[in-house]
Amino acid sequence: MKMIMAIVGKDDEMETSAQLVAKGYFVTKIATSGGFLKRKHVTLMIGTEDEKVDQAIAIIQKYAGERKTVKYTNLAAPSGPISPGMNYTVPINVEVGGSTIFVMNVERFEKM
Repeated sequence: MKMIMAIVGKDDEMETSAQLVAKGYFVTKIATSGGFLKRKHVTLMIGTEDEKVDQAIAIIQKYAGERKTVKYTNLAAPSGPISPGMNYTVPINVEVGGSTIFVMNVERFEKM
């Protein structure tokens, strides 16, 4: 038996855990925060049989993996006679999401 601890972003947590539960995994969620930007995360704890670990990781990767998106940000233009204090919106490609996964051996498991 294995214990999977997956640290996923708060934005990805609901869909990821719903997909895991739909595939028969039991998921316990713990709210966490940390990292360089102190963003909110959720740690998913999943106890499963050895042969189901790869499937669980594939689900986590699909729904909480890194992906590229476009964010729009305002860029202030210098003031002048042609454009007095105008702001421009420019697209910036950014990577969002991502998860960290730990897989540990479970020495003993009891459900009461």
